[in-house]
Amino acid sequence: MILDYKVCLGAMERGHDMVYVCYDNGAYMNTGIQRSSATPKFADTTTSPAGTVIPGKMQSRKDLAKIMVGHHIPYVAQTLGYMNFKDLYEKAEKAIYTKGPTFLNVMAPCPRGWGYPTDQLMQINKLAVETCYWPLYEVIDGVYKINYKPAKKLPIEEFLKPQKRFKHMFKLGNEWMIEEFQKEVDSRWQELLDLEEITNRD
Repeated sequence: MILDYKVCLGAMERGHDMVYVCYDNGAYMNTGIQRSSATPKFADTTTSPAGTVIPGKMQSRKDLAKIMVGHHIPYVAQTLGYMNFKDLYEKAEKAIYTKGPTFLNVMAPCPRGWGYPTDQLMQINKLAVETCYWPLYEVIDGVYKINYKPAKKLPIEEFLKPQKRFKHMFKLGNEWMIEEFQKEVDSRWQELLDLEEITNRD
């Protein structure tokens, strides 16, 4: 489910003490796996089918956590179910006990919409983090903190390959799609590293 961020922002701007949680599955799944602003570039959905005319969704995924940070709320965090759920638990606790509106963006892989076996859920989550597709970070009063930095960042192919929605990207002649996807992930990861450095300067 993707929350209507305009509704969230309206309540946030009124200063309510409330935790807003987005279970981000990257599409409108309940109505037939339709592309949304949160759908990754090149993903195959029912409204952005990968074929001879277009190679899936042609727009980049909106960064909802970044949008929320731009509204200067006290606490924003991005997380998912990984390892022993420690990151998710600790961020939920911080969000609950922070005065004012807070926001958690939680990646929620959809087996049917993403096209992976249900028993691979934790592996998909792990690959999202280890490739830096879904970085674990939090922003406290505008100060960025990256909660996990992979010792050896994996190539984005590791995250894309297990998912049927990206299978067309691995066909001969479509290497450019993977390269473009990798560049976007690298650019967003570097931007996050830079924001952490800048906002933590004395």
